[in-house]
Amino acid sequence: MKVLFVCTGNTCRSPMAEVLLRKELQAMGLSGIEVASAGIAAAPGSPASWGSRSVMDDPGDLAGHSARQVDAAMVAGADVILTMTAAHKERLVQLFPDQQARIHTVEEYAWGREQDIPDPFGGGREEYLAVRQQLEKAVKEIARRLADIYNQGGVKKMKIALASDHGGYRLKEELKDVIVALGHEFVDYGSPSEEPVDYPDLAGLAARSVQKGENDLGILVCGTGLGMAIAANKIRGIRAANCTDCYSAKMARAHNNANILTLGQRVLGSDLAKMIVEVFLTTPFEGQRHQRRLDKVAALEEESGR
Repeated sequence: MKVLFVCTGNTCRSPMAEVLLRKELQAMGLSGIEVASAGIAAAPGSPASWGSRSVMDDPGDLAGHSARQVDAAMVAGADVILTMTAAHKERLVQLFPDQQARIHTVEEYAWGREQDIPDPFGGGREEYLAVRQQLEKAVKEIARRLADIYNQGGVKKMKIALASDHGGYRLKEELKDVIVALGHEFVDYGSPSEEPVDYPDLAGLAARSVQKGENDLGILVCGTGLGMAIAANKIRGIRAANCTDCYSAKMARAHNNANILTLGQRVLGSDLAKMIVEVFLTTPFEGQRHQRRLDKVAALEEESGR
C-alpha cells in the first residue's frame, strides 16, 4: 500500500505529514505501507523549509528532503492520495480525473470534515508549530484507518453486494470505482439501467447474499436510501443504515456493526457519497459493550418471529 501527501511546493506541509505518518506507522508496528510526498507547484530539489525542520522532533527528520513535482506516475502508483486543502484536491482531480476516488484532503480522510491545513510558508515558528500539531492529530487517525484496511501484507479484501433501483442507478455505477480503489470486489445485483424497477426486489437479492455470507457487506442506493433500508432490514440478521454523513457511517460500523449501507442519489452529491462509502468500508466494529447491545437487538428480532 502506498500513501502520497500533496501540498503546493512540497517543502512544508506534505513532507511534515510524510515523516509524521511514517513514524506513527512504525510506532504501531505496521510495516509494508510506503509513504511519500510531492507538490502541485514544486521546484524539484528544493529542501524542506527552515520552519518545518525546526518543529520536528529530530532536526534530521527533514534534512535530506528534496521536493518533487507530482506527476501521473506518482498518482497512479498511490492507493491513497491526501492533499492539504480542498483547492489541492480539486486541482488533482482536474489533472487526474480517473483517480478521483483515491484523492482526499487530509481532514476528510481522517474525520470526514471540510477543513484545510493552512500554509505556514512565510510565517514564524508558531505558525509552523500549529500546522505540525494539526497534522499530528490527523495522522494518528489516518494511521488507525490504514491499519484497519491493511492486513500485514496487503489490503484486506471484501466482497460487496451492490444494488440500486432506477433512482439510484447512476450513483451505484459511480461507487464501483471507490470499491475497487479500496481493493475490494463487488457483485452487482442490478438494476442494469434507469428503467423503472421495484426497490424491494433488488434490496432483497443483495441483503440475502449478505445474510448467507456470500458477500461481506452491502451498499444499496435508491432516491433517498430510505426504501432500500426498510426493505433490507426485513431480512433476518441484516442491519442496514441509511447514512447522509461520514460520522453516521463511521458509527454505523463501529457501534452498530451495520452490514449494509444505504444511500440516496437524490439527496447526496457524488463526492460526499463516495466519502461515506469509504468511511463505511474502512471502519471496523469495535465490539465489547456494543456487542452486548446488538445481542439485545437480535433478541428483539427473535421475539418478533423474523
